[in-house]
Amino acid sequence: MTRVLAVVFVIAAAATAFAQGAQKTPDPVGITGKWAMTMEMEVGTATTALVFKQEGEKLTGTYTGRYGTYPLAGKIDSKNQIEFVVTISAEGTETLMSFWGELATIATGEVLRGGANLGGMGEASWLAKRDKK
Repeated sequence: MTRVLAVVFVIAAAATAFAQGAQKTPDPVGITGKWAMTMEMEVGTATTALVFKQEGEKLTGTYTGRYGTYPLAGKIDSKNQIEFVVTISAEGTETLMSFWGELATIATGEVLRGGANLGGMGEASWLAKRDKK
């Protein structure tokens, strides 16, 4: 009887461990570091620099573009979907820019790509490559 109870206990413990492991979502892929971004807008192309610091799903960092360097905040999830926002001062006007997209792999390596709402400056598509410098 003791042996049967021990076997039942081991099976129950294994089933519980398996169920907990199955429910755990994978960690997002790490994007900490410098990225070179190209934005395609209605008025032309802009080149900016991103620096991400990632803690789990949370993103912080900086966005550097035509109007200077500004803090960014956002998230990346376990499905490699990214969102972040930046508030810049464009010629004295505060402008909230929202970015969304994904981490993807293309022939040249990993990239971040997506779309953006640039506040009063319109919409954009963007692509960012990890800066190897």
